[in-house]
Amino acid sequence: MTVPAVDAEIRTLLDTADTGVFPVYGLDAVLADPERYALLRERPDTPADDRVQVRDLFIPGPGGQLRLRVYRPDTRPDTRDNLPMILYVHGGAFTYGSPEAEEERSLRYARDVEAVVVSVDYRLAPEHPYPAAADDAYAALTWIAANAAQLGGDPERIAVAGGSAGGNIAASTALRARDLGGPHLVFQALTYPGVDGSLTSASVREFTDTPVLDRAAMELAWRYYAEERHPEPYASPIRAADLGGLPPAYIAVAEVDPLRDEGLAYAGRLGAAGVTTELVQVPGAVHGFDLLFPKARVSERSLADQVRALREALHP
Repeated sequence: MTVPAVDAEIRTLLDTADTGVFPVYGLDAVLADPERYALLRERPDTPADDRVQVRDLFIPGPGGQLRLRVYRPDTRPDTRDNLPMILYVHGGAFTYGSPEAEEERSLRYARDVEAVVVSVDYRLAPEHPYPAAADDAYAALTWIAANAAQLGGDPERIAVAGGSAGGNIAASTALRARDLGGPHLVFQALTYPGVDGSLTSASVREFTDTPVLDRAAMELAWRYYAEERHPEPYASPIRAADLGGLPPAYIAVAEVDPLRDEGLAYAGRLGAAGVTTELVQVPGAVHGFDLLFPKARVSERSLADQVRALREALHP
């Protein structure tokens, strides 16, 4: 397989941006280096938006106290107590990341979708391997559905969203809600999701030297998260025997990303199961492009498209 060309603007940014500790190249080396890995886990400074109120809540979780970071837009008086809600699950190869690390996306979703965004600070591997993260996300979903009034949210209009490992956990949460008769979800938005721990797709096998994420990094991430249990459907959602009855989905995949083909395959299986699914492949994009370089033209288009899909689902 020939690796597609990276978008020219993204390529320039990859080669010139001051990315600090974030491993634009060599994530596997960072995950294996204790000092750099510790830096990667630090909570970054966060952007501010005076149109969105931000606060932390702490709820009982499966492993103890669980932090939820809530983003609430300033809205029209007639809608402020009945906003749709988005459970957001950050990425980070199951091993790092935080709500703060993806605060810019949460702020944008809250402001432009006009929704209460609740980002869950789930437990991280390898200290807390599967199913800790999936359990925390599902606990967060059940809590926000039961306490929607406290958040000013509408329990009948809840979506899950996430990218990369967060896309995996968001998809797992949707599966679990269906299987357990849990809160009703109206939508799932998955951005370059990693949904298959078997690492057998063509893009995983062939994309061994791609920016941001390559096969070696994926092998480490899955070893830390769910090495022995990756075939279980709540670890690898694509392994679920039946995908029928899940909420409508929006799936965006990056063309130059080892996760590309499993995202394409998951969208195909959802559609075959009768789930309304919108699939977008972003040309020339690398893994995490819209988080690393949100001002790039390809990122702006993708973020606007994510907002559009969520608005259509949550404000029908």
